[in-house]
Amino acid sequence: MAGEIVAWGDSSAGQTNVPGGLSGVTAITAGAFHNVALKSDGTLVPWGNNLHGQTNVPAGLSGVTAIAAGSYHTLALKSDGALVAWGYNSFGQTNVPAGMTGVTAIAAGGDHNVALKSDGTVVAWGYNGQGQTNVPVGLTGVTAIAAGDFHTVALKGDGTVVAWGATGYGQTTVPASLTGVTAIAAGWSHTVALKSDGTVVAWGANLNGQTAVPVGLDGVTAIAAGHDHTVALKSNGTVVVWGSSAYGQTNVPVGLSGVTAISAGDYHTLVLLPSFSFGNLQFYAGTTLEGPIGRQFRVEYADVMTAGTTNWLTLTNITLPASPFLVVDPTSPGKTQRYYRALSLP
Repeated sequence: MAGEIVAWGDSSAGQTNVPGGLSGVTAITAGAFHNVALKSDGTLVPWGNNLHGQTNVPAGLSGVTAIAAGSYHTLALKSDGALVAWGYNSFGQTNVPAGMTGVTAIAAGGDHNVALKSDGTVVAWGYNGQGQTNVPVGLTGVTAIAAGDFHTVALKGDGTVVAWGATGYGQTTVPASLTGVTAIAAGWSHTVALKSDGTVVAWGANLNGQTAVPVGLDGVTAIAAGHDHTVALKSNGTVVVWGSSAYGQTNVPVGLSGVTAISAGDYHTLVLLPSFSFGNLQFYAGTTLEGPIGRQFRVEYADVMTAGTTNWLTLTNITLPASPFLVVDPTSPGKTQRYYRALSLP
């Protein structure tokens, strides 16, 4: 279902200023200070910081099926399996490895990228100062990937998690016996896992409470991790955010509901809402009759009501099949007002 976007938190680079009229969005991703929206027609709409060209979508790019935003670069996966990257490239993060095929999912970290292939293997490239692109030898059976600023996380088909790269805050130290995981997210220096029972587990840096999962939190269907805040989407379409609120990134807008997707930038939060299109929607007026079943009535209508009205027109003659019974007026759409009366027939 295509939707619209709501953003809050740090707006120093315009990252929370969602472009006006943006709709038909099917996926969102938040970088450090920029965002990208994927539309249902396979095109992209970016906004926010563009210091390194991260919002300069390559001309003619279409057929995109997945997107990921790093600190200052953007990565896109096309329907033909090709990868396209642009923006900051000091560490080769936009140099897609030659021969990349069979990619099914992508993730972008601070200055590195990760690709999941259809055979369950992982490829990573870009900045490797903390070993974040050193995919563990023999790693297979991967079903999902996530990338933090300096670490990488993989979810295996058996519900277990593997992490590598920076470990200064324990972000790659997966909790012992952690199983039943269905989704993963990686922030600056913390990692989050969603379990099949709808609960959340987080580990790593907790300087601002980003790994302090709210007590009793359950019913979660998706997770996201920012620099030092964490976001959870519940099955009822509401959002829970915890961690640093220095820029208002944890201040969920009052009344926000119906959310279908979430993403977290460094200091801002991004969500996707459904957008409904009813086409040529019409409303029909009517009147309710009550009386003995089998009694005959003539239902009449008038568009103007004044004292002594004589301009009543016949809508229908009806033998009452039930009581009460709703009589719908098929000629009512487009009328600003209409009056009805029912006359009992002999």
